Amino acid sequence: MKQRILFFSFFILLKLTAFGQDAESYYNKASDLYDKGAYDSAITNLDKALQTDSVNVKYLLLKGNALEKAKQFQEAFDVLTFAIRYHPKDAYLYNQRGLLLMKVQEAEYSIRDFTTALDFEKTDSVRLTLLVNRGAAKINIRDFQGAYDDFIIALQLDTLNIGTLNNLASVCDEVGKGDLTLSYLFKIIKIDSTFIGAYGNIGFKYQEMGDYKTAIKYYNKVLELVPNEPLGYSNRAFNRYKLGDYKGALSDINLSIQYYPANSYAFRIRALIYIAIKENAKACTDIDEALRLGFTKMYGDEVEQLKKQYCK
Repeated sequence: MKQRILFFSFFILLKLTAFGQDAESYYNKASDLYDKGAYDSAITNLDKALQTDSVNVKYLLLKGNALEKAKQFQEAFDVLTFAIRYHPKDAYLYNQRGLLLMKVQEAEYSIRDFTTALDFEKTDSVRLTLLVNRGAAKINIRDFQGAYDDFIIALQLDTLNIGTLNNLASVCDEVGKGDLTLSYLFKIIKIDSTFIGAYGNIGFKYQEMGDYKTAIKYYNKVLELVPNEPLGYSNRAFNRYKLGDYKGALSDINLSIQYYPANSYAFRIRALIYIAIKENAKACTDIDEALRLGFTKMYGDEVEQLKKQYCK
């Protein structure tokens, strides 16, 4: 079992409104605050804009995104749902709500949003985005063939799209096309040598082949490009664990959990490290946390089996 680095497509907000200048001024200020990471202040200004125009799709979409960034997930969901009620054929809204649902590990519901948007959206560039995101959601419910089919359709829309190529490579092994994995990934690097997803998934491939030293080289590249990338640390940790470097593995996985504490897979890796160094009590704590965070739903029953074996 492996954890993939996936690519999600986001829309740039380009829609304009013809409503009051005061509302637009509050929106512009909120946009600047959002870009600076001042999400609470951005929300305050968006509320003022919405007092003038309560169903403006641009204002609602930015508010939903700001609430999500502020980790107010239920509130973000409510705002996006309200917006969809008044704009039932706006693909931007369905995409953002789908991404939010993905973040809170409700992949089945996110798939519904991406599918609904695909039912009425005709623009190729938007359809590509929705297909890539729906395929990524399908991976999280282990529907690898469904994900592969979505990525193939997306690739037909744009043969040089990096996100599509990366996600397609991530499922090739799962659908019996593992001989194509590296060709997709090296094609990405030719297009953009700074794209970390390709390096991470090349690492996965070498990891699967048992070449843990080569895998680590590619995870080193991921962390060179993005020093606080949690999946880079967690996957490098697993390969260090496989090589018996438990000290290095533990250091990496602790950083991964620090940067991404909701990742059930990281707790599974740390549990394996603790088992290897005979600290079963700590391992069992991490096993329970992995289960609480939904490991079984996303990756299978491996952690449940570890609990039966080591946490009697």
